[in-house]
Amino acid sequence: MSLGVYENVGYFIRECDGRRLRYDQACLQVITSEKVSFWSQYLECEGCALLETATFKNNTKLVFGTTSPLKYAVHNANGEICNGTYQFGEFGQYDLNLTEVTTGECAPKMTAEPDAAYLPILTAIVILFSMATLWYIVKGIGKRVVAGRMYARFFNREDNELGSDTRVLTGDSAAPRAPTRSRLRSLDIFRGFAVALMIFVNSGGGGYDIFRHSVWNGLTAADLAAPWFAFAMGQALVLALHSRLRTSMTRWTAFMHVARRSLFLAIIGIVLGSVNSGWSGARLPGVLQRLAALHLLAGAVEVVAISTDQGIVPGHSLIRDIRAGWKQWLFTLSLVAVHLTVTLTVAAPGCPRGYLGPGGLHLSEHGNYSLQNCTGGISGYIDREILGPSHLYQHGTFKDVYHTTVPYDPEGLLGVLSGVLVLQAGAHAARLMLAYNHARARIMRWVFYSIIFGLAGGGLCQFSKNGGPIPVNKNLWSVSYCLVTSSMAFFAQAVLYYVVDLKNRWGGRPFYYAGQNALVIYIGSELLKNHVLFNYKIPYPAHAQLLTTNTATAMIWLAIAIALHRKRIFITI
Repeated sequence: MSLGVYENVGYFIRECDGRRLRYDQACLQVITSEKVSFWSQYLECEGCALLETATFKNNTKLVFGTTSPLKYAVHNANGEICNGTYQFGEFGQYDLNLTEVTTGECAPKMTAEPDAAYLPILTAIVILFSMATLWYIVKGIGKRVVAGRMYARFFNREDNELGSDTRVLTGDSAAPRAPTRSRLRSLDIFRGFAVALMIFVNSGGGGYDIFRHSVWNGLTAADLAAPWFAFAMGQALVLALHSRLRTSMTRWTAFMHVARRSLFLAIIGIVLGSVNSGWSGARLPGVLQRLAALHLLAGAVEVVAISTDQGIVPGHSLIRDIRAGWKQWLFTLSLVAVHLTVTLTVAAPGCPRGYLGPGGLHLSEHGNYSLQNCTGGISGYIDREILGPSHLYQHGTFKDVYHTTVPYDPEGLLGVLSGVLVLQAGAHAARLMLAYNHARARIMRWVFYSIIFGLAGGGLCQFSKNGGPIPVNKNLWSVSYCLVTSSMAFFAQAVLYYVVDLKNRWGGRPFYYAGQNALVIYIGSELLKNHVLFNYKIPYPAHAQLLTTNTATAMIWLAIAIALHRKRIFITI
């Protein structure tokens, strides 16, 4: 279709001056009768100066992204003609007629409507919800029609697990208690959802911005996966240690279990980081390495401080969980204090004290370009000095947006000190289950801690994206980020426990199966992510195609988890 003939449906016009538009791109035609220069910058780039995009004499078509509003200005020989801010739509076609502008603001005129970029997500939700509804209808019919053995084989909930080390222990049998099973099902579901989200995000997330990590400050769905997995790891850690130490296992032996598991996780993470680059370019930090460090620190203090006396007695106690975990929290808050002290008071060479920004063009709007090499502040400097620039993450959307030149790794060393807060929050969620055997007491306290953590994290960032002394930042694992994600995890655990373990309203499939072999399917997905079965190459894809292929990848791994469960294969480290 010729671009000179516009229709009111952008879907059919996916070219811009002979260039094929990608998803999250739009075409702007600038109409001019004189030589002009077009300057622009996305608002996602906080405080960044406008950069010269193009200089031209005649009508020209430019391609811009659609995930962030564009701030722009047009100059001629006499100075600025006009400026403005505009949010383009995917595959949209726009005209900016400078011959009709004198001086001041100018806005593009839409000549072809953009696509409904989020329609594929809504469609996928409807399809998955319909499939789930149909499954439960078939299940209900099967429960009533298919008798005995057939029902037990295909529909009955599998609650017994082999080799479980996260058993929920209860106290005096005379005390009132919530219905429990041999294993906390909601924990497996929560962990399974976290790992499924990680796989979906790492496979592409449908190309949607909400399923990509934040450019710098802020929070997306992708930013929840790692801390939620750490939260679930903290829960499993406490339940496993409590179970083991109540037997004849010594604390030293328990610590060796924790240390060995942490070492294996770190080695696997480093191996995965060097598969495609060799040792010279191997990424030393990483998700598994971060989890290993958190597991070692929290596990060590838990081995020393955990009480093997469950201490559940009839009656009420508002601080029973605090008494059981104050030593662990004292250790955790000490690490957080060290993190804050180093982050806010120690300046990287050539950088301001307490700088938490991405460097590059950050805050260059008023001519300040001195932050070019300050990416991540002291956190980034420590990693580059200790681990070496070649062993850090070399990509990241902040590099493209802020034009940074130095590498920065979001799973660096300093973030371990703040990250322990997340795993300790999960550990405390488990201590609540050991300290209180009444469902209402557990749920109320999970919700209470969710509110407290949420208010604390929100206060540090002033409930805004870039505000406050400590913004929510996944790249830095800032304290506010750890608090906010822990708050969400507490609330999710409360909801799942109520729906799954208490009321038996949902079996948690397929996430329940993924939670039983979470590390295995995550490691497998990372190891085979470039394999043809999990990596589909589509020329010029749209969100619909990307969402389909990335969802297929995640569902394949969920199917593998189901197969492992059916074969009673539970692989742990």
